[in-house]
Parts: sequence; C-alpha cells; structure tokens
Amino acid sequence: MSMFDVIIIGAGPAGTAAAFDLLGKGLKVLILDKTQFPREKACAGGLTPKAYHLFKYDISPVIKKECRTIRINSFHNEPFLIRNENPICYMTKRADLDFFSLKKVIKKGAQFKVVKKIQSIDETDSYVEVQIGSAGFRASYLIGADGANSVVRRFVSKTRFYEKQFALEADVKIDRPDRVQMEFDFSKSRKGYYWIFPKDDHVNIGIYSTDANVRPKTRQLFEYAEARLQSRRLTAIKGYPICTGGFNYRPDSKRILFAGDAAGLSERLLGEGIYFAVKSGQIAAKSILESEYQKVSAGKLYLKQLKEIQTDLRFYHLSSNCLYKLPWMSLKALSFPFVHKWFAKGYADAKTLSQILYCQ
Repeated sequence: MSMFDVIIIGAGPAGTAAAFDLLGKGLKVLILDKTQFPREKACAGGLTPKAYHLFKYDISPVIKKECRTIRINSFHNEPFLIRNENPICYMTKRADLDFFSLKKVIKKGAQFKVVKKIQSIDETDSYVEVQIGSAGFRASYLIGADGANSVVRRFVSKTRFYEKQFALEADVKIDRPDRVQMEFDFSKSRKGYYWIFPKDDHVNIGIYSTDANVRPKTRQLFEYAEARLQSRRLTAIKGYPICTGGFNYRPDSKRILFAGDAAGLSERLLGEGIYFAVKSGQIAAKSILESEYQKVSAGKLYLKQLKEIQTDLRFYHLSSNCLYKLPWMSLKALSFPFVHKWFAKGYADAKTLSQILYCQ
C-alpha cells in the first residue's frame, strides 16, 4: 500500500494550487485524475485579475489576450462599454492553463496518476484510504478537487450543500478575432446571459443559466454566433454544470476537504470559478499544514479560513438575485459611467466583490 502525506483527486486549478503549496513545505503528494493531460476542458477561460494574480507562479505564457473593454447588452437599455486602462479580464484556454499548472507541480515533486474509476474512499482516525482496482493508496489527508460532478463528494459527503447552474459554450472561427470585444449580453435571457470571449485565434461564445430547469440549447449558440459574429463555424460545443452555494459548505470530516467546484465554490452572478478554486486549494493546503502543529483538525481550520471567500460568495449570490430578478434596474444602474468605472477599476485592481462594494 503506497503512503503519501496528501492525496488530491482532481488536477484542475484547485488541486494544483493545493499541491504547489504542500510540495513547497516538503510533503509527499499524489494527484489522481480520470484524464491524461493535456485534455480539453469545458470553461470559457476568462480570468479576473484577482484570479490571475492569485497564482504563485507566472501564468503569462498561457494568456491569449488581455481585455480592457467589455460591452454590456441588456433588454431595456442601450449597449454600453466598460473600460479601464489596466486589464479587466485575462483570456486563456483551460486545457493550456491546467496542463501548464500540472507540469509545474510535477516538476516540484508531485506524483500524478490517471485512474478511470475509484472503488472506495475510507477514512479512519489516522488516515484516508483510496482503493482503485487492486491498488490502494493511503494518506494523512485527502483533498477532493474533482469538480462539479465530484466523485469524492458522492463517496463521503453526508449533506447536499450546493446547487448547480449550467453553461453551454463553443469556439467560433472568424477571420479577425482580434477585432472582437469581450461581451456580456443580458438581452436574450432573463436568468443568465450570453458571452463573447475573444482569444488569440478564435472566439469563445456561450450561454450561462442560473435556472436549473432551463438548460441552454445548441441551436441558441448557432443563432447567437450568426447574429453577432456572422459565422456558423462552431466547434468544441460543450455543456457543463457549475456548482454554487459553497457558502453553505461545512467540512464534516477531519481528514477530507473539498475545494473548488467540488465544494460549490463558484459564484452565481457570472459563474466565475477559477479564483475560488485556486483560493480554496491554497486554503486547504494551509489548513493541513497548520493542523499538524496546532493540534486542531484540518476540517475545523479549513472552515475558519474559508470564511472570507464564503462571505464573498454570499455577496455574489445576493447580487445575482438582484440582477436576474430586477435586470432593468440593475443594468440601468451599472450603465451610469461613475458606477461602471468604479466596478471596472475594482476588478482591474484584483479586488473581490465585497471589497469593491465596501470601498476597501
């Protein structure tokens, strides 16, 4: 039976962020994922500055474009532009970002294994055991960072603390993607939005829905691409869930922690997840490291240290209720120059929503 200090299931932003910090303190880390890397990953690939600057290594090699202007469309108001002299959003491809991050932690000493199926996860007072076929792995701690459809969560979580939103995306080939502006379009959905995210050689478009009963349709993507980009050349069409509601997450284990979408740590307003994935991965690593000398369970430390981002997630949840229940009023307020300049500067300065609202 192979022994490790920490097993991380999921090699996305949450898992590699945790691994990077644990390896930096000399811990023996095993990362398990169901897919060999590089792999395609459904994600719009927009990084807010707060997410971009949270990485503890330079990710500029996988940044495709910096956006300083965002176009906002809505039902009842004229379209308007949000601008800032510094980037408001950094564009990447998740496949590139995740592979780049995984290579970083493997170089730092992490072991990585592709596993198709996990048979069981069992926790004792002194270790966690993961059974994969005839092979077994033990560790003092386990971090479930395996996304919205978390296998770890199905094995060990006693409560449903999360809710799911849905997104559908595609890549669009056009002649001059460099001329396309980043766009959020609230005029076609009352409980979500359409997006246009320009990359280096293509444009990513998608639909985000906060209504669990209304999933976006491929037909809507084709119609939107034709209307806004004069193209029907869509590829890599993928739908995926986004887990929110993580402000309700309470670790019910001493040795098993959830991070990222597995913990419901995406925000409901726009569906941003990478910032919260990286941040929670770093907090999970810190909680494990501190539990060893504070003689307090990692679960208790993790809950305490998650409070800041869980508070921010509540702000996003309340804001999403305002936006999607009162879209005319919310977007009208945002259209005033002094309001959207304030928000744009806050986002460009890598602030969280609560920091922006409280002028911190």
